[in-house]
Amino acid sequence: MQKQIQNTSISMDSEINSAFRELKFRSLLRRSGIVKKRGYDTVGLMFLFVLLPFLKRKLTEFWSSQCLENQVQAQKETYYRFINHERFNWRKLVYFIAMKVIARRGETALKDKVLIADDSIAPKTGKDIELVSWHFDHKTNRSVLSNCYLQLGYHDGAYFYPLDAVLSTTSRRPSTKMRDIDKRTCGWKRRKEALEKKTDALLEMVQRAWDQGVDASFLLFDSWFAHDAIISKVYSIGYGVICRVKKGNVKYAYQGREYTLNQLWERAARKQTVSLIGSDMKGVCLNVSLPQSGDVRLLFVTDRSKNWQVLLCTDLEMEASQILSYYARRWAIEVFFKDAKQMLYMAKEQSNNFDALIACHSLVMIRYLLLVYILGKRQMTGPVGPLFRELSDDQNVLVVAQSLWEKVKELLLGSRQVLCYGIEPDVMNYILDIIEKTIIDQMSIASAKL
Repeated sequence: MQKQIQNTSISMDSEINSAFRELKFRSLLRRSGIVKKRGYDTVGLMFLFVLLPFLKRKLTEFWSSQCLENQVQAQKETYYRFINHERFNWRKLVYFIAMKVIARRGETALKDKVLIADDSIAPKTGKDIELVSWHFDHKTNRSVLSNCYLQLGYHDGAYFYPLDAVLSTTSRRPSTKMRDIDKRTCGWKRRKEALEKKTDALLEMVQRAWDQGVDASFLLFDSWFAHDAIISKVYSIGYGVICRVKKGNVKYAYQGREYTLNQLWERAARKQTVSLIGSDMKGVCLNVSLPQSGDVRLLFVTDRSKNWQVLLCTDLEMEASQILSYYARRWAIEVFFKDAKQMLYMAKEQSNNFDALIACHSLVMIRYLLLVYILGKRQMTGPVGPLFRELSDDQNVLVVAQSLWEKVKELLLGSRQVLCYGIEPDVMNYILDIIEKTIIDQMSIASAKL
């Protein structure tokens, strides 16, 4: 009977647990080379890392929280070795998960599929963080010590799926020290790409997406990447381009002559603008030519004042309202950055190790993909915030219920001579089932009140 009590556990599941099983995380980890020869189960460690923001706890609290003492059996060195491992192929794991989640979505028309690229910086205070550097922050108009995350994602018209990321650095680094590791490892390769130009890193990410079979009609990005060479190379890979263009000195061939954007606006576009369907703006499309990209379409748009902007599209037949509609979808990656920083612990890692930075951002992408997967299962669209808060409440209920059940078992075992004397095993099992059901019901009521 004592053995029966010890082996009894709360049979309360969560949607995150179910998603892990349905996506076959154990197999995906093995295929990505994320395995351990001995010790704590790899998929168990991964599950606990994914749960961190849902439980509203930092990694250091895993072994200091009494609420989690029965869930976590590994020592803290096990966790740090896991995220600091330079041989784990986190990029491959994220792609495996993303492609599975995208496939579960079903058929989507090619015109609805786009790739989106953008970067975001996360300020840091530690000058000893590996490859941390100074980046210009457009919000504060000054350089800040930070990590720069160059992100590529896929959007199918309903959901955003993070696919790939590069942690980019500049030459303005407070420390040039790098961890001495085997140069054949994934960790060393990620360090090398961090030292590349962001434009080169972007092209490599786009090429990887193509090689992985990501089908999309256009790549969307802001004016920072809007260079003739970049547009040409993305188009040669197989994707069209829609982007905002800087008002610089670049010249575009139009009707046999070359003009800058300012000249095109004053001499050709300004007087031809018309009201755009479904928008309160006016605009006009002009087909021009660039030295490397060839013929492209420029959309001049204005808010009926002196302010005007230019969008570029590689589709020469696309209507102005369609170009605007496509470019508006670039906002999805901004929403991802916002949700990732506020809810999913993006850039909240406490480590000087570059491998840990890669692992933690990969975990952020995995958490987001799980939320999108669960939204798809529920056949819901919209932001992931409400779902995150609901799953967070459910997961905390589960942890508290399991902890409470462990205390009940300790009580039963400690007083078995009084409580269990003469009770048949079948009767005891029935009593345990009643206690377990009562705990789950009470915790569910508490969760509903939250």
